[in-house]
Amino acid sequence: MTGGDLPFLGVAHAIGVRLCRDAVWDGDRCNWLGASTEPVGGRWTAVHRSFGPDLYAGTSGIACFLGRLYQATGDRIVRQTAEGAIRQALSRLEDVPPEQRVGLFTGHAGIAWALVEMGEACGEETYLDRGLQILESLGDLDFAAQPLDLMTGCAGAILALLAVHHRYPRTAFPEIARRLGERLLAAARPREHGWSWTTLGGEPWQRDDLTGFSHGTAGIACALLELHRAVGDGRFLTAAENAFAYERHWYDPERENWPDLRRSEAFGMAPAAAGDGEPPLVYAIHWCHGAPGSGLAHLRAWQLRGDEQYREAAGAALRTTWRDLTDPGGTSSFSLCHGRAGNAELLLQAARVLGDEGYKACADHVGRLGAETYEQHGFAWPGGTLGGGESPGLMLGSAGIGHFFIRLHDPAATPPVLILIPERG
Repeated sequence: MTGGDLPFLGVAHAIGVRLCRDAVWDGDRCNWLGASTEPVGGRWTAVHRSFGPDLYAGTSGIACFLGRLYQATGDRIVRQTAEGAIRQALSRLEDVPPEQRVGLFTGHAGIAWALVEMGEACGEETYLDRGLQILESLGDLDFAAQPLDLMTGCAGAILALLAVHHRYPRTAFPEIARRLGERLLAAARPREHGWSWTTLGGEPWQRDDLTGFSHGTAGIACALLELHRAVGDGRFLTAAENAFAYERHWYDPERENWPDLRRSEAFGMAPAAAGDGEPPLVYAIHWCHGAPGSGLAHLRAWQLRGDEQYREAAGAALRTTWRDLTDPGGTSSFSLCHGRAGNAELLLQAARVLGDEGYKACADHVGRLGAETYEQHGFAWPGGTLGGGESPGLMLGSAGIGHFFIRLHDPAATPPVLILIPERG
């Protein structure tokens, strides 16, 4: 059997088995050691550490993958490790600073999402009930003190609340989501060419408000569209349309991409000297910044609104993403955040939304090539920790790569984590 013939579920299971092997246990809880990129002395530096409770890099994200792997395989050791990971996350809930708790990938909203995923995958109502309880407790937060974006702030929490509400209706969830939307409306910056939001601290880290899915207007627009669909308030639709207008302002038709407007300081690099002027724009091709993530937002917008300009933008993003995935010199990481697995999620969504299985075949090709290159030869999967080694987490490491292969195995049975969609199937 060649690497390209490895069944996708077999690749996911092999990754999961290694995570189970490497777990560090304390009673009925477990954690992992691995590479992480941390700010040290004003620069982002690779360090070796244990992990927190968050969805992005912590134990709730690993539990999210292992729970779905148990559902697909019935492996009891995988379930035991998933439960140890989610117990560890629950034991660290209070470690998340109050001003960061709303976050999907960094705060309580993401831990709640992982608990809902665990409850479904393991048939365990205790996890499901705890996840719903944590989501409802978001309503007690001071939203004025919370970030705004999809990764860390109000936009991501809106998506989590509405996606879970669609599966397990709770009267409080749309109302909490509405309040979060009001926070986004209050923080919007009307511009000549659309509306934007200042995230990641603004100056000096950004040359302008960011585009893109994780920290920029595409992710916020996606959340506002879903909120309008759920509660019917036209102000949220107006805000979403203006956010997409800001994305269009920065779109480069020659590159078929949107720029990453972070300055060098955001990457831990030395700031440009006074008088140097602005360096050329950077065009990333990742879920977090650039075409793959913006494509997810525009594809969902076309599905909800039927406006051809959204489909055209999604088509451009698909072309740019596919060129990168087929370029030997393209994205080298296989992570969800800024790697090939995350980029290929756009292909899986396009197959579902556009009804074109050719896109699923393209995503399958990415998976088969990865299996042949890494799993078959026993090489370490290249994660997203810059300058570091392997990491176990969801968005930068092994758990996320494994989750991608479960998605390839059965996209309908495993909800995506890169875009939370309030619907089933």
